[in-house]
Amino acid sequence: AHQVESRVLIGADDKKVNIKTLLFQTGYLTVKKEEIVDDKSRYTIDFPNYEVRSAFLEDLIGVYANKDLEEVQEINKEIGKALKEGEAKKLQESLVELYANIPYDLHIGKEKYYHSLFLVTMTLIGYEVEGEVHTDKGRIDVVLKKENSIVIVETKYSKDNKLEEMLKEAMEQIRENKYYEKYISSNPTLLAIAFSENKDIGCRFENT
Repeated sequence: AHQVESRVLIGADDKKVNIKTLLFQTGYLTVKKEEIVDDKSRYTIDFPNYEVRSAFLEDLIGVYANKDLEEVQEINKEIGKALKEGEAKKLQESLVELYANIPYDLHIGKEKYYHSLFLVTMTLIGYEVEGEVHTDKGRIDVVLKKENSIVIVETKYSKDNKLEEMLKEAMEQIRENKYYEKYISSNPTLLAIAFSENKDIGCRFENT
């Protein structure tokens, strides 16, 4: 959900269209709540339901990854299975397959790029995603929740393709800062993911 002023929904500027305006006017977003702030109307906009959100995200990933809808759905199914069963190699293969065809000029070469793309993918396959969760010892990159399972995720980015070093660093960070403490009653799974500049990906699961 996102809060905007009324003129954003109208979108009078035909030279520079606001993405929120475009999504609202094409029906992807709808008004969830209206309120007055400082004598101005402000609207909370969001996807009308889970189905519309999923369809939008699937289409978006399909465009970026240069894959059709069925391919995206099948890969996401494999990612979900790998997460549920703690299969690092399968998760790695599926993420590589999904991200490999993203054009080079869309890669910004930063950890935040892969981090954001991972969050979108996890949301799409049905996980409740919490990013940058603060604890008394630090900040967790990602917490994934689905049914009775919780996965604590730390992502790293390496320009030098040192995936094993990054995976070790990520897992050590989770354990040293005890990111899992607030979720310990749910017996969370720990997941380290390392992305490299040449699109290689490494994954490692561990139990608490």
